[in-house]
Amino acid sequence: MGMSMGGSGGAKSEINVTPLVDVCLVLLIIFMVMVPKNVPEISVRVPPESKQHKPPRNEEPLVIGLSKDGALTLNRNSIERPQLEDTIRRQLEFRDKKVVFVDFEDEARYGVAVEILDLAKRAGAEVLGVMKDKDKKVPDSLRGV
Repeated sequence: MGMSMGGSGGAKSEINVTPLVDVCLVLLIIFMVMVPKNVPEISVRVPPESKQHKPPRNEEPLVIGLSKDGALTLNRNSIERPQLEDTIRRQLEFRDKKVVFVDFEDEARYGVAVEILDLAKRAGAEVLGVMKDKDKKVPDSLRGV
């Protein structure tokens, strides 16, 4: 209660807010001190670093060629049939897109061509693409080969 200087002698009806602010500040300090102790500790395990090193990515497209006499090529390099499946599997192992293109001559034996397609699928190829004559005439620098 405060005193007034003047003519009226009655009591004032104003609230003194100083004790209210003091109590609020003390409560604020108490909460600020207590909150960090109430937060539960979360333990996190980080997975160990992978020891397996991936070979550098080779994004050169894989192109299997079959000539009319049955000779096989992989990216224009001659390859024997028993080695073809393992070579394709190793090439596709770390690729995101497992695509293999085939470039068979028109005179190639149909049965051998189907066997080569099956071999590529067994080796891990998800998509088999067929190259056309138009694709063969594009310069290598433009095709990314």
